[in-house]
Amino acid sequence: MKALRHRFPSAFFIILALALLVFGGNSALVVARIRSEIVNFFVPVLDIASRPIELANNFVDWTRQVAIVFSDNERLRAENRQLRQAQITASQLAIDNQRLKKLLNVGAGRVNIIAAARVVADSDSPFFKSVLINRGTRDGVKKGQAIINEDGIVGRVINVGSSSSRVLLVTDINSRIPVKLAANGINMILEGDNSPFPKLAFLPIGKKPAIGDLVLTSGYGMVFPHDLPVGQVVKIDKDGIRVKLSAKLYNLNYVTAVKYEIIRSPVGANDDGKPGR
Repeated sequence: MKALRHRFPSAFFIILALALLVFGGNSALVVARIRSEIVNFFVPVLDIASRPIELANNFVDWTRQVAIVFSDNERLRAENRQLRQAQITASQLAIDNQRLKKLLNVGAGRVNIIAAARVVADSDSPFFKSVLINRGTRDGVKKGQAIINEDGIVGRVINVGSSSSRVLLVTDINSRIPVKLAANGINMILEGDNSPFPKLAFLPIGKKPAIGDLVLTSGYGMVFPHDLPVGQVVKIDKDGIRVKLSAKLYNLNYVTAVKYEIIRSPVGANDDGKPGR
């Protein structure tokens, strides 16, 4: 009896396994249908169970978006305040500028392009820095007019013929041009000394530029328009402050003659140019 009792479980499971194999091989459709029904039963359960997780994820995303929108809103508010302040400052400066112009009876500067010209000859002298251009009086060129190119200032007209003109370069020892520092507007004079690097002179006491500072025309002297590129400070020593010119005077091909003038408003005129009462 003990031996029979020990053998019975093993025989039972063997018979059950064989039955399942026979049943599964002969009833594949039944097994597949049962499996499908079990899956169909659990799919809605899984869907319902996943909804709280989906809602939690959506809530987290919504919270993150709200935080981003709030941060962007604060940043835009700060930028708006800065822009309003800048607009107020600009408006005040424009009003002050108009008042000063009216007080001094000075209008805006006007630049007239006279003629484009080609450089036809170079003096090639260590004592006289000039070039000859193929435009003269019949083209509207006059003595004293500024000569520039696409890079910056070149010089001024000193002699004029009917079809040609002599231009004194800014590097010549006789050249003096009112300029200013772009960074702070300090006015000074650019002096030529027949070297490739003219120097700055007549700086205000206690004011010194730095290496790399940009130099622009100031508009004083009524020859060169204001804010034209002049060059960059490249050397400061006991011999002076040297400027590397923006225009390459050693390789000039085409230049332009320009006339600069100030438009003066009639005495007693309003801001719109109409006579005042």
